[in-house]
Amino acid sequence: MTQSMSKSSLKHGESIPLSRPRIICALFLLCSILLVIHPSPGQELTLSPTRPTVANSVTIQNKGVLQVEMGYDAYPRNPPGNLQTLDTALYYVPLDRLRLDFVWTAFQHQQDGDIAANGISTIQIGGKVLLKKENFHEWKPGFAIQYEAELPTASNTTLQGYGQQAILLTNHHYGKDGDFDVILNGSIVQSDCQTNTGCTYGGQQSLALSYHLNKQTRLYAEAFGQNVSQSNTPPGTYIFGGFLHQFSESFGIDGGMRFGVSEGSASYGTTIGLVFGKRLHSEPSVHH
Repeated sequence: MTQSMSKSSLKHGESIPLSRPRIICALFLLCSILLVIHPSPGQELTLSPTRPTVANSVTIQNKGVLQVEMGYDAYPRNPPGNLQTLDTALYYVPLDRLRLDFVWTAFQHQQDGDIAANGISTIQIGGKVLLKKENFHEWKPGFAIQYEAELPTASNTTLQGYGQQAILLTNHHYGKDGDFDVILNGSIVQSDCQTNTGCTYGGQQSLALSYHLNKQTRLYAEAFGQNVSQSNTPPGTYIFGGFLHQFSESFGIDGGMRFGVSEGSASYGTTIGLVFGKRLHSEPSVHH
């Protein structure tokens, strides 16, 4: 998924003992499982996972399909503490070229030395517009734009953040069957607008390479950098290796490892996630 922005750092001497929202997370997991086990109409259901890379492609899932992604991201050696996040994202396509996004950080653990905060964090609402669909047999890449607004949802100001992000996405498949995919994203970010000092401005650039081992499995390599905290990742420059495996057209699992390569970035991080799909309504049949 486009993974949600990390929140502002803890203030010195602040400790907020919020309980983990286990019940809420369990309900989201149950709903996601029901999407898989409940039968869908017989039409094709093509997903477009946003994980495990930070960059995501121009493509969106089929019209009428609800895509649900759940992901856990952890940076146990994020100096001087650690960052752990559990997100749930819902993506729905009402029109062929429009995807609506809702991303909720159901739980976040944020630690700065001996000071820690745990709780529900922010939501993101927005969407993606497909400007130019990619054609595998042409040299021209596909283009899309994405916008996300970040809003607070809990009672804890430490884990909250106001901000927004605008992203330009492009990608192109290469090879006879399009097995090799090059994905490039660039974004402008406004974050931490809830602080006394006002909004922080920055950006993120990411280049991801994807290789389709087969129809079900992809391997990823990525390099990305950012000067603000977002995508559940501290500021810095990172390299990433990961995978996505779809067990069926409506269910898959992803994961990987990130390594910081610049001064001040987290030493390493890990990500793991699930993707589910459900067709909510059928498309009219085409009669020849």
